[in-house]
Amino acid sequence: MDFPVSKKWPSTPVKLAVLAILTLFVAFITVFSLMNTTQTVFTHFYYVPIILAAYWFDRNGVVYAILLSAIYLGVMYTFSPADMVVIAAAVARVILFIGIGCVIAILSMTISREQELVAESETRFRGIWENIHAGIILVDAETRTIIAANPEAEKLTGFSQKEMAGHLYHTLICPAEQGKYPISDLGMRIDCAECMLLARDGKKVPVLKTVTDMTIGGKRCFIESYIDITPIKDAENTLIAYIREITLRIRNPVELVRDNLHEIRDDIAGQTVQPAHIVTVLAIQEKDMDGILKNLQELERAIAEKKMEIPDALREYMKR
Repeated sequence: MDFPVSKKWPSTPVKLAVLAILTLFVAFITVFSLMNTTQTVFTHFYYVPIILAAYWFDRNGVVYAILLSAIYLGVMYTFSPADMVVIAAAVARVILFIGIGCVIAILSMTISREQELVAESETRFRGIWENIHAGIILVDAETRTIIAANPEAEKLTGFSQKEMAGHLYHTLICPAEQGKYPISDLGMRIDCAECMLLARDGKKVPVLKTVTDMTIGGKRCFIESYIDITPIKDAENTLIAYIREITLRIRNPVELVRDNLHEIRDDIAGQTVQPAHIVTVLAIQEKDMDGILKNLQELERAIAEKKMEIPDALREYMKR
């Protein structure tokens, strides 16, 4: 079983204490071994502090390896000053110590840069995930369970991420029946489609929904994004109400004008109408037309005054 050494553990003072203890141990075992005419086996203990120092402190770890190698070389020279074979072997080991320290330091710096890039990418993703003005829900494509949800999704549904995680998507917030998930079960592509999102209080929230199929960590997932279009729907409903009101206020006078004009046409065709009667009927039509114009003028005045209950879409249309 592997036990990877983390650069984040322990803290710097503890790291220095560990290296100090290992250095003293290596120095002791070196002197003890040389005093007992052992010149090779103990050198393997040097790798432990050198590797740790290079991994924890990068370039400074290489400096430590050089200093420790110098100590080793000095001790070897002290015990065997005239034995050139021993000195040559010690120099070779020193080169190996420093080389290992350099390789580990380079690997350590590479790992540090990768960790920084990952941390920066995670920070950017977290900022987007938490601040984007769209609800995002991550769904397991195989089990249809919710994996995660961002704060905007929590706001839209009224459920917290902990409450949503692990629950079946269609039983919690989606009105679709089980086995009828559009993007997978029905083979449909959902791209900015209007649908309803079930909130905690049972209310259906109109949203613009987009679903993306992708693989995350070897697992197929659906990334669903929602944009609340309640204000748009409210404006549409208000616009429809105004159109209905306008239709009702104009339709009756127009129908009266139509019927009276038909009556005049029939009277003239039968030549039974008197000029005075025609004048009276036309005066009535004029009054009805004045009523129609008055209704339209009232609507235009309300738009010009920018009353809040007038939808922007209707206001812009009437200004044409």
